[in-house]
Amino acid sequence: MNKRILALVFAVLLCIVSAVPAFAADEETFYYIDQAEIVDDSLDAELFTKLEEISERQQFDVAVVTLDTLDGATAEEMADYYYDYFEYGYGDTLDGALLLLARDERQWHISTAGYGITALTDYGIEYIGEQ
Repeated sequence: MNKRILALVFAVLLCIVSAVPAFAADEETFYYIDQAEIVDDSLDAELFTKLEEISERQQFDVAVVTLDTLDGATAEEMADYYYDYFEYGYGDTLDGALLLLARDERQWHISTAGYGITALTDYGIEYIGEQ
C-alpha cells in the first residue's frame, strides 16, 4: 500500500510540475506533513526535499499532508483547512496545490488556489484519481 500511495504522490507532483510555469521562490514552508506516518522514515527527508525544490523552482507551493482520520470532516474540507492554516501559496493569488491523504477513511483530495485552479482543473484531479 505504501508504494501505491507514494506512486500517487509522485504522479500528482509530475502533473503539477508539468502544468506550472517556473519562477524563483523566497520563503521556506512545511511542504510535507505526515501525521499518519504513511511514508517510511527513510523517505521523509527525500519527499520533503523534492516538494521544497519543486515549490521553490516553480514559485507554486506543492504540499502533501497525511492524516490518520478526517474526524468527521470531508477530505476536501480538511485539505482546504490545511492549505489555509499553514498559509500555503505564492503571491497575491496564493498559487499552489495540496494533496491530502486520509489513511483510515481511504480518502484523498487536492486543494488548489490561484494558478493551481487553472493548472489542476476538477477534470484533471478526477483523471489523476482514476489513474
